[in-house]
This record gives sequence, C-alpha cells and structure tokens, in this order.
Amino acid sequence: MKLKANRLGEMLLEAGLIDQFQLESALSMQRNLGGRIGSAIVKLGYLPEDTIMEFLESQSKFSRVSLQDLEIPLALLRMLPVDKLKHLLVVPIELRQSGNEKNLRIAMTDPTNQKLISDLQFATGCRILPVLASEDEIRLALENNLPTEPPMAPQQDFQSTFTDPSLVDFSDLPSEDPRLDRLLEILQEKGVLSAIDVERVKFD
Repeated sequence: MKLKANRLGEMLLEAGLIDQFQLESALSMQRNLGGRIGSAIVKLGYLPEDTIMEFLESQSKFSRVSLQDLEIPLALLRMLPVDKLKHLLVVPIELRQSGNEKNLRIAMTDPTNQKLISDLQFATGCRILPVLASEDEIRLALENNLPTEPPMAPQQDFQSTFTDPSLVDFSDLPSEDPRLDRLLEILQEKGVLSAIDVERVKFD
C-alpha cells in the first residue's frame, strides 16, 4: 500500500485497532480542523495515545525515545523556525555526519507521515531519521529547551517624545539657521507645534 500522510490510520485499520468508520471520521476531522491523524483518533476517543505509541513502537523500524530531561543543543533547534517546530510538533534531537550526508534524528508523533518527513528533509537539507515521542513530551521538550525571548522595550514615536513644546530646547540653534526652519516645519506638520509656537520660537 502506498505510504502517504494518513498511513498511520491505514496501519491502525489493518491491525484491527480501529474500523473503517472510525478512520473516515478521524480523516474528516483532520481535513476540517487540521492536525495529525493520530491526534484526531485520540480526540475522538477511538484509541488512547499510549495504545498508538505502543503500536508504532511494535513496528520494528520505529523506535521510541524519552525526551524527559533531555537537553537539546540550541544549534539543532535553530535548524527550523520556532513556529514550525511548535506547529508540526517535532523536535530535532541529534545530528550526525556520515560522509557527505547529514542524518538528523527528529522526534515526532507520527513517524509514518512521509509528507512531513519529505518537508523536513527539504527544510533542513538533511536525511531525516524519525523517532517516536508523545505530544506531551514534545511540547514539554520545546518549552524547556527553546530560549525565552527578552521582552521588547516599549517604543516611543516621534510625536510622544515632544508632547510639550516647552520641552524642546532650540537655544543652541541660531535664529537664521535653515536647519531650525526645517525642524520647526516638521514639528508643525506633525501637530507638535502650533503656528503660534513656531512664531514664538523664531522671534523670542
């Protein structure tokens, strides 16, 4: 059977863990709400996540990893945008060089998703070696390993800096300086100074 994005659902069906109606319902939910087929099956109450994890682990080519207390190098996490990691629920955990080929192990909830694997290979330029982890483990690993961004300093716009004309000091500029005239024009255009204020600055 051809491997595709919903391969996990087909495998569960073939194993007798879900029936055709449940598979179609989960696929419909996935089409309408997005997300992963395994997550849809769990949310619909057809199978617990542990059962799906155990089933995938029983497939000889899929190994399960524990992400608990795992320290992930920042260089690995920077191989993909933060929003992509969170949206796809994937975590790069190891990068190895084999000759000219880079092999990247990525933890994901559905290692049967060939489209996802192909997209990750294109985005990283590496051969992807998928390993199995639960959604909660992946979310926690991202939360614990992604750097926290420092809060941005509040920005002040030009006008709020000069809300009071009395705070603007023009004493160092000669009255005939064209720079003064241009500055006064800008302040008047922005509504910081009135025409009366401009005249007062020029002739006081």
